[in-house]
Amino acid sequence: MTIKVLSANKDDYLEINTIVKEGQDEHAEALPQIFKKVEPVMPISYFYELIENPNCEILVAKNDESIVGFAVMELKHSPPFESMVPRKFVYMNDFGVKGLHQRQGIGRVLFQACVNWSKEMGAASLELNVWEFNRKATSFYESFGMNTISRQMVLNLEQE
Repeated sequence: MTIKVLSANKDDYLEINTIVKEGQDEHAEALPQIFKKVEPVMPISYFYELIENPNCEILVAKNDESIVGFAVMELKHSPPFESMVPRKFVYMNDFGVKGLHQRQGIGRVLFQACVNWSKEMGAASLELNVWEFNRKATSFYESFGMNTISRQMVLNLEQE
């Protein structure tokens, strides 16, 4: 199997949204108080905005001509506050590999392409958010040397 990682184009919307939906459904099952199962998950207008934004990149992993994975990357800067060290970083807004194609090395190839894109953009780091229930994703990212630097916590007030 030969995987090619390329920049997405507007014609890739439906295939990418299929993969986004798989992840959304997984999140909706794990955290129904936060996520809903919807179709389409990624609004087409948002997808087109990402494609047009020079600070964003949607990378797609292709097996032959089929998209089997995607990543949404965004170049960002730290806020211009006196208390913050000025820095440029890449935030990975989304990442997914089709369920049937997971654990075949596609995610590793795609993630490495994300690292390479981040370096090409002059970023000091690559950052992302992963939900605590998603141990599969946490383990995947940790295998690349990523570590946790922040934690978001919640107190559900509806159960008290």
